[in-house]
Amino acid sequence: MMTFLALGPGRDFVLLALPKTASTALERTLSPYATESVSAPPGRKHLPARGFVHTKAHELAEQGHPRESYELVAMFREPVAWLESWWRYRAREDSRQSTADMTFEEFALHYLAGHDDAPVPKGRPARFIHAQGAVAVDRVFAVERPDVWSAWFSERIGRPLDFERRNASTAEHGELGFATREALAAHFAPEYDVWRRLEATGEWSGARGTRLPDLDGKP
Repeated sequence: MMTFLALGPGRDFVLLALPKTASTALERTLSPYATESVSAPPGRKHLPARGFVHTKAHELAEQGHPRESYELVAMFREPVAWLESWWRYRAREDSRQSTADMTFEEFALHYLAGHDDAPVPKGRPARFIHAQGAVAVDRVFAVERPDVWSAWFSERIGRPLDFERRNASTAEHGELGFATREALAAHFAPEYDVWRRLEATGEWSGARGTRLPDLDGKP
């Protein structure tokens, strides 16, 4: 899901919905104010930055919305918490992708190994916001800081907004061994580069064009 909102000069933005970053709450709250909602390609629920840059950006430009007329925005989550959210989400699913009988340790190891037959997410958050060799979004918000991003969206919309979180993960954390946690930290080096930029204020403005370390060549 991607929502484009044309709200007046200097207030337009496009939201790219990274999975497991409050995208359902954002879609539910922002959709009534959307000028246009665009679905991801068949078989995919979420449109990443690369898909936006190569397809929708050109269409918007032809419709009178050049790239510099709006901000491209994405949400982000602490990397291991993002992966854990997938584990918990899949545990609730009654399908072959269920993680109900899998520990978080096992889930993380499958993810690190890139097992196609395992119920782990394909891709990674840093790749989602990446296109043409660099970060392609203008602004990134930490999903853990709703005080920051809810205020920003409310200001852009021009009224207070209530982002109800129905799919929020439990505060209880899955267990990881030291070696697995270290392996995840190494794997998520590009994600932690983004995360460090968010920790202090909950947002990263001017992100577009930044090159992330160790991302090239990784899924």
